[in-house]
Parts: sequence; C-alpha cells; structure tokens
Amino acid sequence: MKSLFAISFSLLVVFQSAGMGMYDVLLSGRFVKHAKYHSENYGDDFFTFFEKHYGALKAEHQKNHKEEEQEHQELPFQHISCHHVSTDVVLVPFEMAIVKVEINVRQPHVFHYQNLYSSLKKFSIFQPPKLA
Repeated sequence: MKSLFAISFSLLVVFQSAGMGMYDVLLSGRFVKHAKYHSENYGDDFFTFFEKHYGALKAEHQKNHKEEEQEHQELPFQHISCHHVSTDVVLVPFEMAIVKVEINVRQPHVFHYQNLYSSLKKFSIFQPPKLA
C-alpha cells in the first residue's frame, strides 16, 4: 500500500512539473476522441493531429475549421496563462575590513601517559555473592 501511495504521489509531481494538471488528465478522453475524429474524417495520423492542435499548423487549422472551435477549447493542454515564479536579485554592496591575523608558532605538546585503570586490578569489582 505504501508503494502504491509513493508511486501515485511521484507521478503527480512529474505531471505537475511538466505542466499537466488533473484537469488535463481528465480531458484525455476528449483528446483521444478528437484524434479518432481527425483520423476518420481527414486521414491524419497522430503526429499530424498533434501538429494541427499544438504545433506549427495550429493557426492554419483553427482558421480553416471554425466549426470545431468549441471542441478545440475542450482539449487538454490549452493553457493560456503561465505560472512561473519570478524572483528579484538585489545586490547589496558589502565591505568587510581585513583584520590582521597573528600566527602563533606551534609549541611541542608535553604528554604523559597515566595508567588510570590500574586500580581495577587491585580491587575486583565483580565478587562472588557472600552468604550470611
């Protein structure tokens, strides 16, 4: 169940990043129906249909087929608005005074090893229980 949930959310993110909303997915049936209509009436293959509705032939197709204007508006991916986020970059002049740095000469470390656990050998922590 978790994998199905994760896959569905990842597909949602992919579709939204490509500009597809749920409305476009719901209109995919009309897209297929209109593609069949073009195939039967005009003999268009899928790539020609796509060019006529989303590519370079779109203006010519809309001008020649005014009677299909309502159907063309109901096809998916007919977004007119653009939802890009614009950000402003403001450069603020910032001056930082350079501080003189003193370099210290490394002193040799004097380290004496001390045996801190030697007392454990003298006194046993784990002793057998004593009977009263």
